[in-house]
Amino acid sequence: MNLLWQSLLFSLSLILTHPAWAAIPGNQDPSQGGNDDNILKVVFAYAYDAVLYGGPIFLAAGVGYYIIHMWAIFKEVRAQRKEKSDFISDGVIGALLILLSIWALNFCLGLLEKAS
Repeated sequence: MNLLWQSLLFSLSLILTHPAWAAIPGNQDPSQGGNDDNILKVVFAYAYDAVLYGGPIFLAAGVGYYIIHMWAIFKEVRAQRKEKSDFISDGVIGALLILLSIWALNFCLGLLEKAS
C-alpha cells in the first residue's frame, strides 16, 4: 500500500509540474469588445460569440440529419413502402427549414452585433 501511495504521489507531481500547465489560457474577452462597464453589453458580446460558433454547428447537425432522413425515405420509396410524394414533401420541407435556420442565424448575428 505504501508503494502504491508513493507512486501515485510521484506521478501526480510529474503531471502537475508539466510545462503544459503553464500554457493554459485564461478567460478571453469576447470578439465584440467586453471591457465596458455595462454588463448587458458584455452579455450581448458573449452571446454573439456563442451564436457565431454554435450556430454553424447546429446547422451542420441539421443538414446531416436532413441527409440521413432523406436517404431513409428514399430507401422506403425504393422498397415501395412509401410514395414519391412523401419523398418530395419531406425534401421540400427540410430544405425550407434549413434555409430558415441559415436566415435566422444571420438575422440573430446582426441583432447581437448592433446590441453589443
